[in-house]
Amino acid sequence: MDQKQVDFLLYIAKCLIGAIVGFFIYRAFPEGGAWSMVSILLVLSPERKDAINLAEVRIKANLVGAGTGLLLFFLHPPAFFMICLGVVFVVVICELLKLQVATRSALASVVIICIHETGKYFWQVAIERAAGVIGGCLIALLITYLVHYKTLVNNVKERKARVSWRRNRFKKPEEVEKTEVK
Repeated sequence: MDQKQVDFLLYIAKCLIGAIVGFFIYRAFPEGGAWSMVSILLVLSPERKDAINLAEVRIKANLVGAGTGLLLFFLHPPAFFMICLGVVFVVVICELLKLQVATRSALASVVIICIHETGKYFWQVAIERAAGVIGGCLIALLITYLVHYKTLVNNVKERKARVSWRRNRFKKPEEVEKTEVK
């Protein structure tokens, strides 16, 4: 079996795990749980090599979307203009934070939070949906970490090596040898 097939099967496994966990959350908390399941499946990535980095970027983007939706709620109840304003804010913020690859997830988050059913207190719906989006993102990240544990460990080692290189860059060669011996 080649790597592409393995990645495909891992992606199916991640999606199934995410759907199962999301379904149980949905059964316990119908309003936030539905959006939690959507967020779980939006954050999961089919490619193994970028799965962890992409999940982290998508979570940041979802937080941008959820935060923007909540901020807009406090400014004015949802309306056509506020949703359009939220879309513009999310696209601009994602561009500034270099989260372009996950802008669609952020846009989904802001719309999820800004859409309101009649007969319910909007602030309660907005908070439940934001909690569902954030919870779903964290669950997807946990699933990604568990499935790609080896990649995560290699990323941590790589980050440590970069930090070590930065620290040692300005030291004299004798000092670097002393710190490496310890």
